[in-house]
Amino acid sequence: MIGHAILALVLCALAPAAARAQAEEPAPAEAPAVHDLAALSRAAERNWPSLRAAQHSLSAARARLGEATISPFFQFQLTGAVTLAPEARGTPVFSPDPELPLDNPWRPVASIGVEGAIPLYTFGKLQAARAAARAGVRAAEQERGRARARLLYDVRRAYYNLQLALDTLQMIGEGQGKLEQAVEQLEERIEEGDPDVNEHDRWRLSTTLAEVEGRRSEAVRLERTARAGLETLTGIRNVQIPECPIEAVELEPRPASHYLRQAGVSRPEIAMLEAGIAAREANVDATEARYFPDIALALSAAISYGPGVTDQSNPFVSDPANRRSLGAALVARWSFDLWGNVYRVRRAESQLLETRAQADEARRGIALEVQAAYEELEDARRREEAWGRGHRDARSWFVASAQAYQVGALEPRDLVDAVKTYFTSRFNHLQAIRDYNIAAASLERVTGTELLPLDGWERPCEE
Repeated sequence: MIGHAILALVLCALAPAAARAQAEEPAPAEAPAVHDLAALSRAAERNWPSLRAAQHSLSAARARLGEATISPFFQFQLTGAVTLAPEARGTPVFSPDPELPLDNPWRPVASIGVEGAIPLYTFGKLQAARAAARAGVRAAEQERGRARARLLYDVRRAYYNLQLALDTLQMIGEGQGKLEQAVEQLEERIEEGDPDVNEHDRWRLSTTLAEVEGRRSEAVRLERTARAGLETLTGIRNVQIPECPIEAVELEPRPASHYLRQAGVSRPEIAMLEAGIAAREANVDATEARYFPDIALALSAAISYGPGVTDQSNPFVSDPANRRSLGAALVARWSFDLWGNVYRVRRAESQLLETRAQADEARRGIALEVQAAYEELEDARRREEAWGRGHRDARSWFVASAQAYQVGALEPRDLVDAVKTYFTSRFNHLQAIRDYNIAAASLERVTGTELLPLDGWERPCEE
């Protein structure tokens, strides 16, 4: 009987989403590990390359800061040389050799020297270099936070999509077979000439079946793409999640103004913009300091040794092949390219103003992004509440319609309408829950503030 088939469909549709049955249970040794959202998030943090890249970038920025701090005080050069020179005889007063004694025996000559300068006062050049390097470290630290926030959002979005897909497939699997059986039985009754049914009833059932099949295709695509996304992000093969229905996260939203303030102080991009401005300001200071000289302590030491070339013991006689020197001086180095530096200062100041304008634009964009995420959260909350009521009412309608049809007090088309409404309401409710959870994750990302602990983004699964 068509009534019994549809009634079985209705009763099967009322089963809880948590009772997803598997075709066969694998052996315990072969069963894949089940990972909840918190475990997948931690695995993604260990696996995702962008976090490793951000860490390497931070190490490079710290190395630049160390270089800017230490390197200016170690600008010394060591020069060594080995050559050949002809032997020189006699004294500075008289020598039997010609002016260029190239015919004399040639002897080896070795020399080594060290020279450099220690900066004493640079009119702010060194301070500006260190300030720019410190800004680079701050920017690199915030870049890692930005990459982590984006990664956690992507993991949560894929996880909630997978939950929605599995719940939808479970819901469709409960009723599709019974609905197909009901269509076949209805066609048989029409062929037999049963006056209680007609073509309109079959069309209603067929249309409902087509919609169910379409929803199933969408759910399969969503399930496969979400699972592939989680596997890519976490590095875990054959991701399995707990067999629990999707539920809204326990979040108490606060006014939009609160999240706007939080984004202004916690968003990584804001801190990166401030670091960029600090680096530009340091560049202006360093460029302006080029109008002034660098004052330093110059040091030098050198020795050359050429046995057999000359042997002058008089310290007042120049003997390049056998010489020792040691010196220190207070020096100043000043570039006279002052007019060119005027343009360099103008360029640095313009770049600073450009960065400030870009930062102002970014702050406005972030505020708009936070407002949009907040409105998405509120919209999803309202839809979840509305479809929750519709879901409960449709379920009551189902139960009442099934009972009425069983006693012959309801037409088949009315029962089909109840079945279709129930499935539609239930799916829309699940989708609204998914949207709410993703909107909450998006709000955390755009504000840069932890709205929930890592293990608080999924309610405990009740058996």
